[in-house]
Parts: sequence; structure tokens; C-alpha cells
Amino acid sequence: MHLRPLAATGLAFGLAFAAVFLRLEAGPGSARAGTAVRLSERELAEHAGLIVEGRVLSSAAELDERGRVRTRFLLRVDRTQWGAHVPEREVLLPGGVLRDGSGMLLAGMPRLVVGEEVLLFLSEASPNGLRVPTGLAQGKLRVVRLASGGKVLVRDAADLGLVDPRTGALHAADGASVLDYAAVQAEIAAGVAARLARGEVPATEPGAPR
Repeated sequence: MHLRPLAATGLAFGLAFAAVFLRLEAGPGSARAGTAVRLSERELAEHAGLIVEGRVLSSAAELDERGRVRTRFLLRVDRTQWGAHVPEREVLLPGGVLRDGSGMLLAGMPRLVVGEEVLLFLSEASPNGLRVPTGLAQGKLRVVRLASGGKVLVRDAADLGLVDPRTGALHAADGASVLDYAAVQAEIAAGVAARLARGEVPATEPGAPR
């Protein structure tokens, strides 16, 4: 399978998204690593336009009006911590693989897999509905259920370079890491509380309940 790789850079805490198309055919492993500012879970919560937890029900890649690949994911939403709560929500993300095997890889972007449970920190939707994970791969945490009945969160940021906001130094991400579910939820709650204290409100969405 041949994909046209696309290099992506996370700017301004991962809220801006810059992309450059590479005009060549290459294997999936040739995509360059993306770069984003390193964010804590609280910082992710303070900068995301939408924070949802749920299961990926389906995905469908398509071309937009400019011929760029994007993928529509349908989520069953169990919990919304920032944004309008919609029990089933469509999320439109850049990149993906079309039915003929062609498509675009976006460096540093997380991959959503049908059937997995996820906690997502996403940007506000653009005018055409497109969202980007906040902090690129930092914006997706996979929910893993333990035999004991508890849950942990797994982040895979292996192809992401992280910039230290204090020093400006660039470091490779830690790869797969396991996070305590309750601790992350506490950080998210703290971030959301800080936003509400500043008078922030989630962006309204057409058709979403208020």
C-alpha cells in the first residue's frame, strides 16, 4: 500500500495545524515525525475545543473538495467534559486511507481504530467541520479495561517530537505510556474548572443540545 505522506507541525500548543504535501509515493514508514509543544493532561484540557470519551463505531475516508483526504469517524460518546454532549458524534479528522489503498499519512497524528475506546482532546471544528487532536498524538488516549474492573489510559506518541515550552528544546516522545485513569480525570476536571473560572464557555454546535 502506497501513501502520500504529509508532514504536520503542532503550533501554539497544538491548536494550529500546518501541513505540507510531499509529491512522491512512499511506504507508510517514510512519513516524517510531527512536532508539538509538550502538554500535560491539564494543559490539554485547557486548550481543547472538545473533550469526549467513547468508542469508535466506524470510519470512512473520503476526498474533500480540494482532493485532500479526510476521515469521518462515528463515536458513541459516553462522556463529554468540554463541548456539547451528543450520544453519537461524527468527528472529521485530516488524513486517512481510501478504499483503493491510497491516502495521506500525517506525521505526529494519532490513529483511531474502529472498536477501540478513546479519550480525545480535539480542536474546535473549522468552517468545514475538520478537527485536529490537541497536541497531535498527545490528544488521543486509549482506554484499556482491566480484569479487576478498573481502567487505565494508554498514549502512543512514538512518531512525535515534543518541544519543551520552557527551554525550546526538542525531545522525542516517550512512545507508549500508561497513565492512571483517575489521575488523568482529576487533571481534566482541574483544567475545565480553570476555564469556567475565566468565564470560558464551549463553542456552540449546530443541532447539538444546549
